Amino acid sequence: MLFKNAFQLLVDNFKLNYKLLLYKAIVAVVTIALAAALLYAPLRGLFISKPMEDLFKLFTDFFGAVTSGNVEFLGGFAEQLQAAVTALIDHLRQNVSNIVLFFTGLIAVTLISRFLDGIGNYTFGCLVDSRLSSYADEPFAVTCIANLGRSALWQVIYVPVTFVYDLLSLALCYVLFLVLLSVITVAFVASVAALMFSVALLLAAQAVKLTIFNDVIPLLVTEKLRLRDALKRAFRFKAKRFGTLFSTYLVTAVLILCVNVLFALGSFGAALLITIPMSYLMLICIQFASFYHFEKKKYFLSEDTIILPKERTQENFYDDFEV
Repeated sequence: MLFKNAFQLLVDNFKLNYKLLLYKAIVAVVTIALAAALLYAPLRGLFISKPMEDLFKLFTDFFGAVTSGNVEFLGGFAEQLQAAVTALIDHLRQNVSNIVLFFTGLIAVTLISRFLDGIGNYTFGCLVDSRLSSYADEPFAVTCIANLGRSALWQVIYVPVTFVYDLLSLALCYVLFLVLLSVITVAFVASVAALMFSVALLLAAQAVKLTIFNDVIPLLVTEKLRLRDALKRAFRFKAKRFGTLFSTYLVTAVLILCVNVLFALGSFGAALLITIPMSYLMLICIQFASFYHFEKKKYFLSEDTIILPKERTQENFYDDFEV
């Protein structure tokens, strides 16, 4: 039900997809400019090197071996990967100053990019909320400026926390990848299983993150709560509610991955201009549709469709159904 309503909300407000694409493009330009200014010099000292070239080539050969079924290469991949990583670490130890500059700049660029992305996601959440509550069509620029203070305050907390969470998730996926490669004896099965379970773990981790923080922005936008009060109320989850949200986000994350990969391959990357902003917009629609659903609020799903969740009663069971 949540996925269906969120998808219908996405379709009914698809014009927001183009505004989101424009905003993401502006953020991308700012990010690239910052990266060029802060990362170019240390990047040349660190990654324009033979160990890094060897590591990239090894991963390229790995994916080629998986698709072609090259069992001989896959059998020795784990050892080659460890050797390549060791060689890269030895190279990095000889360039400590460049390491500090690069990772400091990389973290700064990543955090700024996420901060700007978050401002946009918050603003589009406000636009979706206006459609849900009164079917109003608010201008993006006015909405962004009007909510800039609250959205910036939330991003100051959300961005660092989720940045650390994502790093830990990636590290755990990498460890799982290496463990499966070393535990499973059949090389081809080990490679496929390592990729499958690592990606599954990463998608599950993202679904958990989205579930935990699902209600914060709707509480800030819809209920106009202070950030402290919104955080307290958002984390009061019931087990059933958590399970429903997690399942919805997990399925959505899998579909987003498949749609973006398949459409990118089928259109030589052109379809990503549509599917990437649509993916973000779909997650925002789930966030607000689920909040209205669980809070038993009436909302507009489209111009002619109003949803009013009802409590099921035992005495008048069939009265709870609407035709």
